[in-house]
Amino acid sequence: MMVDVREEQRRTDTATEPVAVEQTPTDETPRPSWPDRIRTVFAAIEWRQTLGLAVVMAIGWCVLFLSQNILQALAGVVPVIAGLYLGRRVKSQLLLHGLILGVTGFLIGMAIVSIYALLVDSGLVPPYLAPIEPGADPVAITSSELILLYLSFSAFALLPFPTFATVMSGRSEQRNREARQHITERGGRLERPGAVRTLEDLRGLSLPQLGTYVSNLFKKHGFTFRDWRFIDKDKHLDIELEYQGEIYLLRLSVADKVRTGTIQSLVQDMRRREIKKGLVITSTEFMPDALKAARGQRSIVAIDGQTLFEMAES
Repeated sequence: MMVDVREEQRRTDTATEPVAVEQTPTDETPRPSWPDRIRTVFAAIEWRQTLGLAVVMAIGWCVLFLSQNILQALAGVVPVIAGLYLGRRVKSQLLLHGLILGVTGFLIGMAIVSIYALLVDSGLVPPYLAPIEPGADPVAITSSELILLYLSFSAFALLPFPTFATVMSGRSEQRNREARQHITERGGRLERPGAVRTLEDLRGLSLPQLGTYVSNLFKKHGFTFRDWRFIDKDKHLDIELEYQGEIYLLRLSVADKVRTGTIQSLVQDMRRREIKKGLVITSTEFMPDALKAARGQRSIVAIDGQTLFEMAES
């Protein structure tokens, strides 16, 4: 049994649209001055967290930089990890956070290396050994050479790396945060169904799986997926589709027997949202009174599990 839900609607536009009259605002809100803008931007910086992380990054960088062994190769990982961590913790001004992290870490690291150079000059710590020529044995370098080596080696890593990592990590976290909020507002996420080869496979789908199954089926018939939402404490799933400019509201259920209340609640929601086409879809069956209620509504189509399976197989 086939159910055609793509009946064309005859539309007659008898009302004329009102002409919008543009009004000139009488009061203009003054734009904030540059000092006010700068104060606003810097007020959004999480200073304690950023500066604390800069100290940790600088210490870790200097420990690896001054290690004089193979651990020096791991020094470049420190600013990247610090930027990734900071990007996941802050929610705004990602570029500025990254710049502050990099510049502050660079300056703190220079202070640490300068103190180390003074200790070398005082004879309290052994001199820093660095290879002068490729393949040659490392030799002791002066304090000024050590600071120059730090400046040339650290400026490239401690300035751009934390900034880039903070921005990339922060944007990724913002997208994940928005996706989590999107799913929370809709009461859950749709799930991918398994293979449906028989009617029993269809009836064994969970409500999130049935939602994906139905949306994919209607997409094959030219419908466009718009939105979804779990309602009635996850007893029903609403899917909003569009076909040829007409909005369709689908209410899905996996209850053993769909009752009249499902039909009635859908009619009320359609009136409230001014949607003219609705479908009640279940992977099981309808109660006789529910079928009678659906037939009494010209804007409602009821599709049971058997009909839905036949639509997918046709």
